[in-house]
Amino acid sequence: MDNLENFIELNGDFKVACNYRLIDGADYLVFIHGFGSAKEHFRHAFNALLLAGFSIASIDLIGFGQSRGPANFGYAMRDQARVMLKTLSELKIGSFHLCAHSMGGLVAIEMAELEPERVLSLIDVEGNLTLEDCFLSGKVAEFTYEEFNKVGRRRIEGDLKKASLADPSLIEYLETFRRASAMALLKSAIHTVADSTMPVADRLASIRNSCYIYGEKNKGVFPGEKLLRERHVPIFYVKGAGHTMATDNPEEFYRIISSFLSSIT
Repeated sequence: MDNLENFIELNGDFKVACNYRLIDGADYLVFIHGFGSAKEHFRHAFNALLLAGFSIASIDLIGFGQSRGPANFGYAMRDQARVMLKTLSELKIGSFHLCAHSMGGLVAIEMAELEPERVLSLIDVEGNLTLEDCFLSGKVAEFTYEEFNKVGRRRIEGDLKKASLADPSLIEYLETFRRASAMALLKSAIHTVADSTMPVADRLASIRNSCYIYGEKNKGVFPGEKLLRERHVPIFYVKGAGHTMATDNPEEFYRIISSFLSSIT
């Protein structure tokens, strides 16, 4: 079946954008992007030969990409998780494997805790484990909403533009960051930082069939890696990749995912 792009309306309050490929009888693999990113971060999944047998869905979190919600939406990770679960239900997706990047890892953990019977596995891709993982979100969380709107957002986007001269992967990220709503960026950043003070590694380890993926360039860099080893969470590394491994080295990234899923089914 061809890949489809659609908007899911939920209760007249939410408009959720998603790309998906549904194959009758196939297992579902759901992708959740990170802070300032969008569903297109996982676009190579639809062309990955090793995932050809999976139904796939990649979804924009509320306030990011093309997804929008009501003005009073809270942007807590659990708020996002509830919307994602409802969206998957609207797509008639019952149980599924879950792969989530960066901040999306916190959303994915909430999804698994809310409805553990639906989440067959959780692949956490450099998700937030400790405060040291709060890269850009930590900077954004320092602003008030007024400050972020007036100067903070422009300053951060300027920094990203300069950094993209040395790191081309940031060019795409800057585009999706600009598409995100200011409220989504600020409130999500605040919740990400707050949640990263909690025992995230313990939560991840308690989820069935969970694993964690690092870009090889970040091997041994962050304290969360030691926490994962102590809790016997399987760790994999994407060769030659950094934080954005799904676009840095998609072939290796999806090979690792395919291999892990084969090992648990």
